[in-house]
Amino acid sequence: MKKTLAAAIISSLFASGASYAANIYQGEDGSEVNLYGRLGYNITDKATDDGDTEGQFDARLGLGGSQRINDQVSVIGWAEYQVGAAEFENGFSHNDTQSNQSLTPRYVWAGIDAGDAGQITGGRVASGIIWFSDIVDVFHASDVALGRQISQIDNSAAQTFRQDGTLQYQNNFSGLDLSVAYIFGDGDSESGLNDDELDYGYNTALRYAIQLGNEMTLTPVVAYQYNENKGGDESTFWGAGANFVAGALTIGMEYSENELDYTGVSDKSKDEVFEAIVAYNINDFWTVRGGYRNLDNTGGDELELDEYTLEGQYRLTSRSSIYADYVIRDGKNGTMNGQSVGFSGDADEDFYNVGLRYEF
Repeated sequence: MKKTLAAAIISSLFASGASYAANIYQGEDGSEVNLYGRLGYNITDKATDDGDTEGQFDARLGLGGSQRINDQVSVIGWAEYQVGAAEFENGFSHNDTQSNQSLTPRYVWAGIDAGDAGQITGGRVASGIIWFSDIVDVFHASDVALGRQISQIDNSAAQTFRQDGTLQYQNNFSGLDLSVAYIFGDGDSESGLNDDELDYGYNTALRYAIQLGNEMTLTPVVAYQYNENKGGDESTFWGAGANFVAGALTIGMEYSENELDYTGVSDKSKDEVFEAIVAYNINDFWTVRGGYRNLDNTGGDELELDEYTLEGQYRLTSRSSIYADYVIRDGKNGTMNGQSVGFSGDADEDFYNVGLRYEF
């Protein structure tokens, strides 16, 4: 198998969160099958109505790989599902009536890897926008805030970077990563309202790693996405950020905006989000992280989120870790349709989380 092809397949699995995908079949022609699994248990008072401590289980299972067509081209695919991983708890999902303990898809896609010519995938793909979200999405207990309003326009979208019916092209040009996608949607409205179904959308992302020498790398990322539903409502998202790595030290910072424009409504609901993180690998066993996030909505639910996150990670093995997080919040819940809107819990309530995660 060509190195470019192998790298592309591995990159796809990484984008799906399967950083430890294991090869379970390798054919003589270079075809392969990979398996990924994750099991976790958390003790936390996050997002509990009465503030009591709860025990929460979550799991993921993914299967995928490639079938070689020739020396340049392979068919590739990946299917990853989860249980109890808060897929519907972004405060906006139309799927809130579903239990987050049910088996739900994170990524389900198939495509063609043409080596140096790039990779085309279709389905519920790992969007290029994940390059942007990964800058600050480093905490065990944290949820993604960027583009949180997207499910108002596309009810299949649990996150901006996971939408059904996406056709995506990705490639690398002299160190510049490029991702472009058109989103068809799947015509399935969980709310039963046809106007809620996605009509179309598109997104793009660019990422470039600048080598600064002395084990230092600066990686800026920009991302943009537009969605429109069959009722004519629109969602626009854009973001810019960068990741700086110097040996054991990582610093990330990003800013994004997500604006909803409803048909027949003069006010636009706009999220402005700023996030910054710092992480340091003390040794092979210990990593400490800190982060700050500010989210301010105007014209919509008026949610305000202002939080600091502290985290320690201890590696039991290369694939198993214990995490301890404490999140300090000083925000204000919003209101939508007469109901209080928080963000994975009360916007003004601190919470802690202690968890064990095992990947295979």
